[in-house]
Amino acid sequence: MIEDLDNQASKLRELAAKAEKERRLGLNPDIVPAQPLTPSGRVSERKVPYTIAVTSGKGGVGKTLVSVNMAIHFAAQGLKVLIIDADLGLANIDVVLGLSPEHTIEDVIAGRLSLDDVALPGPPGITILPAASGVAELADMNDEQRMSLLDHIDRWNADFDVVIVDTGAGISPNVRYFVLSVEKILVVATPDPASVTDAYALMKVMNLNHRLNNFDLVVNQVESARQAKEVYRTLHQVADRFLNLGLGYAGHIPSDGQLVQAVRQQKPVSELYPDAEASKAFGALTETLMRAWRQGRDNDGRATLFWRRILDDNTSTTEGG
Repeated sequence: MIEDLDNQASKLRELAAKAEKERRLGLNPDIVPAQPLTPSGRVSERKVPYTIAVTSGKGGVGKTLVSVNMAIHFAAQGLKVLIIDADLGLANIDVVLGLSPEHTIEDVIAGRLSLDDVALPGPPGITILPAASGVAELADMNDEQRMSLLDHIDRWNADFDVVIVDTGAGISPNVRYFVLSVEKILVVATPDPASVTDAYALMKVMNLNHRLNNFDLVVNQVESARQAKEVYRTLHQVADRFLNLGLGYAGHIPSDGQLVQAVRQQKPVSELYPDAEASKAFGALTETLMRAWRQGRDNDGRATLFWRRILDDNTSTTEGG
């Protein structure tokens, strides 16, 4: 699998060189260099959104609920949000929101439709790119298909401030590809020992194989803030001892009966019960991410497009051996 990603890096370098040449010659005016963007400023040529992957080592930890409710709070601050359902063969976002998509990302990958044709309006300020369910081919996309999908998204004319990528669980090539593509990586875990172990395994693979060294933990389904901090402390100590990575604490989401009710009604708890404890926690999580955004992009105020981030990460991995 590492060889596959190295081959992918080579293809991406060729694509990047071609794109840059076309841009300089004026052959493709749609390709522009990445430009600075902060929540208080806009770029003159093209906005590059804040990209966040919400991922997990284990399924069933509430990852999609985190994605959707974060989107609600980002949108409440006047930001235009895109959620990409990147669990490509097992769609979840549309189920959580009670949507019935007529078309999905599968149609874009197959070349039948454009992103505009597939995109669904979600709650106010939110757009959804729905995945298909039960389509094995999507779960096993090749490098060119994954690259093509993200390149389609990069070139899309939609003007988003925040892009949330709701990945599948585990360490499949699809999951790793999307995690490599973003600016902020949120790892969702619960106090369940299997969830904690799998969260560590995910970070270990991304760190050792792809040189990713910055993750942020969201602890879901906790009885108290103390329990959440214990989960964080355990993961942080192990990661600090055995891996060269930084693990931040993004926040925790409490167990909440109103959250359960909202799930049954296929509505985000932050929309249906804004005063619920879980809703407040999602709001606090979003504020934490907003602060990180304001503090700078890629440590020097710059942001990069999807496939350019993958190129950078895979190039460093390849050069490092």
